[in-house]
Amino acid sequence: MQTSQTQRSERSSDNGVQSAIGKRLKAYYDDVASEPVPDRFLSLLDALDAAESSSKAGSK
Repeated sequence: MQTSQTQRSERSSDNGVQSAIGKRLKAYYDDVASEPVPDRFLSLLDALDAAESSSKAGSK
């Protein structure tokens, strides 16, 4: 049977682990988010915008 002190210690340890994981994930996300968008993706987005614009113009 665990004492309340042991349970608090385990919860504190879990919070510390979760905090460390969260900090690592945020740092990783920040690195990825700061990278430039590849030209191929930009071209695809432009093509999608053009297709949506022509679709809207054709349906009016």
